[in-house]
Amino acid sequence: MGVASKGNPDNVAELQPRVVSENAVRFREYQKQRLREMGAVAFFKALREGEYFYHVSLYSNIKRILQEGTIKPDRHGRGTVSFTTNPLRYLSAYGNILLPVNNAYLKIPMSLVPEARPVVYWLDKVQLEEVSPELRSLIIPFERVDELLEEYGYGFPLYIYPAIWSYENEWRMIGAFSIPYEHTEVGVSNERQRRELERLFGGIVKNIFVDPDYAKIYARRR
Repeated sequence: MGVASKGNPDNVAELQPRVVSENAVRFREYQKQRLREMGAVAFFKALREGEYFYHVSLYSNIKRILQEGTIKPDRHGRGTVSFTTNPLRYLSAYGNILLPVNNAYLKIPMSLVPEARPVVYWLDKVQLEEVSPELRSLIIPFERVDELLEEYGYGFPLYIYPAIWSYENEWRMIGAFSIPYEHTEVGVSNERQRRELERLFGGIVKNIFVDPDYAKIYARRR
């Protein structure tokens, strides 16, 4: 059997870059078509605020995460772990900030979560017209969507989200996240929670404290 000559289609090594390139083109075109069908005309990324990420959830979930040592990928099928940049941004998992349910969080230095990337929020025409002047510089027009597709690659669908959720200022990483206990702080909403976590994890995590804002918010719900 002869060796495939240069330019011969039997040469798999030469075909591979071409196949990858063709797949990438098809992927990008599919994503752009999908965005057009959703009505997207522009985008903006979640912002970096401060030096910490917050994983906000129910107290029972936070306690379980500390017991297991891992934040598992979310239940929405994306296979990602979510963070926000302010614990007041994600008080409700149901999209209604008037009905807060998430009453505890993990506070972790951003430098320890290098895999986290900002969510890309898409806007329709009406939403774009409502963007305030001071935020206009953050807008990425649809004509530059190829830049986003290049930056996020095949993971792009895991980071795109409607602008109505932008108040969460969400960042995501693919896969599970192992808790760096010695650098992790835990915020809770009352003294009973703090005492329980102190008994279980005192001396293991960096700090456990009652968040004064959470204490006020959830005191009204008792």
